Amino acid sequence: MGNFGGHTLPGSFFIIFALWYFVRLFQLYYSSRQRNARFTSRIMMTCPCLCGRFKDLPVEAFVKIFLISIGFGLEIYTGMSHGKFVAVGNGQHATMFFFFGLTGVVDILQYYRAPMPPDTDYISYVIALTIEGILFKFHLHGRTELDVLVHTFLLYVIFIGVISVLVEMRYRHNILAPLARTYFLLLQGTWFWQIAFILFNPIEGASPWKQDDHQHMMIATLYFTWHCGVNFVLVLLIGAVIACCYGRGNGGHREEDEMSMKRLIHTGANGQTLVSLNDESDSDVEFQKPVTK
Repeated sequence: MGNFGGHTLPGSFFIIFALWYFVRLFQLYYSSRQRNARFTSRIMMTCPCLCGRFKDLPVEAFVKIFLISIGFGLEIYTGMSHGKFVAVGNGQHATMFFFFGLTGVVDILQYYRAPMPPDTDYISYVIALTIEGILFKFHLHGRTELDVLVHTFLLYVIFIGVISVLVEMRYRHNILAPLARTYFLLLQGTWFWQIAFILFNPIEGASPWKQDDHQHMMIATLYFTWHCGVNFVLVLLIGAVIACCYGRGNGGHREEDEMSMKRLIHTGANGQTLVSLNDESDSDVEFQKPVTK
């Protein structure tokens, strides 16, 4: 849809999923550090907020397919006229939705251990982003200079996103790789919203953007850099909040561990440092042995 809603709808989807990924990635990372385990990134995240057997189901994939189906259906419906599909632009948007929906199908197949090559979920994500980039690259013929500019920024974000996914697929244990992939997903979403306000501002009385004015093109460029900066700060804030939550949750455990060590390690009558090893299953038995220095 070449209108305000046609840009804010996919933008909203990107923002929702990006925020979800940020929260879950930071949770996995700090949880791994707590357990002294190795962090490993993945495309599909589980939903720990659910209970029972639903906790580990691929809920994210089902939600993704549901939301993208809505976008796909709206693009097809609004592109119909007298029983015929006439809006090629809607067809391009619908194709974009289809390939992102395909990533949800792959996530479900992998969850149920379908016979697929390793990292198929990453490859499907790369394909979806690449198709999106190709569609938008040839979506700009005959457009105004400002229209071309704002969509060109979107192309940059898409193809850098493709690179970040490939890097993450190679370096699965580095938290920066999935954070980069999700950052560019978020940047896509916020910039889709900005494009909607630049090209199809719904606010009555607002001054329209001049499509071939160099001054307005410079302002649009400035807005894009602000989106980059604000989104980066948002990522830092999300990480800081989750880090504080995990740190506060472990404060009591650290104090308890220190008290336990003080009870276990004490000084004997002859000045030697002794370690008491208490067996909880048999509290009557206590062993003491000197610690060699």
